[in-house]
Amino acid sequence: MTGETRARLAAQADPAYRAFQHKLMPGVENYLGVRLPLLRKAAARLAKEDWRAELAAPDETFEEVLLRGMLIGKAKMDLAERLELVRQFVPCINNWAVCDSFCAGLREARVYKEEYFCLIQQYAGSAREFEARFAAVLLLTHFNRPEELERCFAEYRRIRQPDYYAWMGVAWGYSVFAVTDFNRTIAAMEKAQLPDEVWNKALQKMRESYRITQEQKERAAQLKRGQRGRKQHE
Repeated sequence: MTGETRARLAAQADPAYRAFQHKLMPGVENYLGVRLPLLRKAAARLAKEDWRAELAAPDETFEEVLLRGMLIGKAKMDLAERLELVRQFVPCINNWAVCDSFCAGLREARVYKEEYFCLIQQYAGSAREFEARFAAVLLLTHFNRPEELERCFAEYRRIRQPDYYAWMGVAWGYSVFAVTDFNRTIAAMEKAQLPDEVWNKALQKMRESYRITQEQKERAAQLKRGQRGRKQHE
């Protein structure tokens, strides 16, 4: 981001929120402590100005990276330019907050399904934690209709990156797909041969969901695995 934008963000910093962020994302540094509604307002403003100049400038803080992702999703441009900017941005993702916010902002994926699905395929098999999470989260956010589930499941089977945030993205995704079709999702999870911790986390998220029926929650509880992968009742 440009120096002017960086100064505006610094003026909106909240030390208490900065401390809160640090607890949520240990290991991530360079927080200013700017709340999300203010970042969204900044993205909306910059999208109407010289946004290319903003994207050409380097980022120095967490908020600038987050804002860059928001701006890529919000600024008016053609599909080819946006996809190229997405490809440039994905390797810069190093935490779940930037990843998930960026995916949510790529609403164009609901219009250009095939183009974005091809993009997802480039990252599902990645050996990098947040590239794999990007694929998982973009799928669960924009590709969760009944007719889309099978190819989502196929890409989820390709995600084998072993680090925490990649697998938790997968668990989250299965819990979202279960809202669309519970039985098909459980069958897909079994086919994927998930590690126990991922299997159980997906079931936990289903039980916590407000969009899953009580009967389905009870079934999810029954499917929980023990330490050695055996299914057991809670």
